[in-house]
Amino acid sequence: MKSSFRSVVRGVAISSALGAALVLGQAGIAHAATPEVFKLCSGGNFDSFATFTERGGFSTFVVRRGTCQSFKYGGTHAERVDLKVANTGKYIGSLAYDGRVGANVRTVNDPSFTF
Repeated sequence: MKSSFRSVVRGVAISSALGAALVLGQAGIAHAATPEVFKLCSGGNFDSFATFTERGGFSTFVVRRGTCQSFKYGGTHAERVDLKVANTGKYIGSLAYDGRVGANVRTVNDPSFTF
């Protein structure tokens, strides 16, 4: 339990440090996360994908810019997810995904994030 809590706190701290590169939404009715669902929206001018590092590098398929895709990946604890630009594999950032809660993630353009 302590270990999971630290993972969640570390994941939130990491994703908070990303600034505008990612927007996590779990509040409000329209943006409520669904348990067992990881939703990725490519809101920037690039295609993106997510890699689940604790699942041996298992990844989502590419989500085209301007679109969203939901993945029913389940999960029973907080785990690290890395977000990357599809064409280059460039690292965008990381977050903690907990399948018991689900997550909504949106990538966006950021002046500090260059291609």
